[in-house]
Amino acid sequence: MKNKAQTITARQGNRIMILEIFSAAAMFLPQIALKKSYHSGIIVVIIASVMTGIYLCITDCVAQGISIENILKKYRLAAIIYYVRFLLNGAFFYLCILYLTKKYLLPDKSSFLIGAPLILLAYLMNQGGLTKRGRVMEGIFWFVLLPMIFVLILSVTNLSWNELMVNGWKGREMFNGSILTFALMHPIELVWFYRGDMKDGAIHFRSFAGLMLLFLGVFVSTVGSLGKKLTMIDPEPVMSMAQGVAMPGGIMARLDLFLIAFWIVGVFCVFSGYLFYGNESIKHAFSKGRTAGLILSYGGIYAISPWIMTIFATWIRRYFSIFIYGNLIVGLVFPLILFMLWRKEKKDEKI
Repeated sequence: MKNKAQTITARQGNRIMILEIFSAAAMFLPQIALKKSYHSGIIVVIIASVMTGIYLCITDCVAQGISIENILKKYRLAAIIYYVRFLLNGAFFYLCILYLTKKYLLPDKSSFLIGAPLILLAYLMNQGGLTKRGRVMEGIFWFVLLPMIFVLILSVTNLSWNELMVNGWKGREMFNGSILTFALMHPIELVWFYRGDMKDGAIHFRSFAGLMLLFLGVFVSTVGSLGKKLTMIDPEPVMSMAQGVAMPGGIMARLDLFLIAFWIVGVFCVFSGYLFYGNESIKHAFSKGRTAGLILSYGGIYAISPWIMTIFATWIRRYFSIFIYGNLIVGLVFPLILFMLWRKEKKDEKI
């Protein structure tokens, strides 16, 4: 019998999927797509999005009707691996929020002051289980995405279509670029943690199509506005693109601030998600480890905020490609193996 606090509707599951993947990847997408495939970046975004769609279909079929709770109770080592990995990923997205907030909104505030409400809100959001988390993310879905869509539409008047032209079809370049861009979308692995608890539907094709259009919109608007060269050297090209967008009549001069405030909410969803699923892993596998897991994750990340903003940030900048490649390999293959093993053992028990 399913735990009622661990079930969500199909609409909530689809909205969680879009928010978590888009919010995590969009900020880095233009540079990552051009890094390995400078002459055919837009094709790389399409290929990586299709790869994401294929993986979503695989996840949807394999995880249907199987709660992650059953998997982690059986494979406790997997629960520990997930907890450690998700704590590391949570620290990365916590770093993103602190960085964006200090640079664009609250430059004079300390990381402790900025981080306190983030940790508290994440804890409160996650304490009601997957059901409460699903309701919250369903409620803020358009709150996060509409400002982004609004900026993308307004940016059309500033585009240089020559910058978006495909100037070459080098197979090796496109393959490497597609894999790296697909790796950027690694939070897709979080779908394994709620697909089995979606009670009235599946991951919809229109959700995948909407996600691909959003990624294409971000790439086209950023590269078309800034050009390829500036996109590659700008620290935050998507924010720079938003700075160049103006509303008709000059109603709002700084759309980048308008966008960043909502984007922080989106990245917060990813950050809180990693903490939630990591702690759920420990809770399912070790009934007495929940409190220790909560203290270590929420309290631990907050306590080392200055370290995250300095040493950890340096490591991430230096080894970012390794970080996302590692998440791609471990995050996407590992859960597939776990679910397939569980299905095989259940099938063998019936024989």
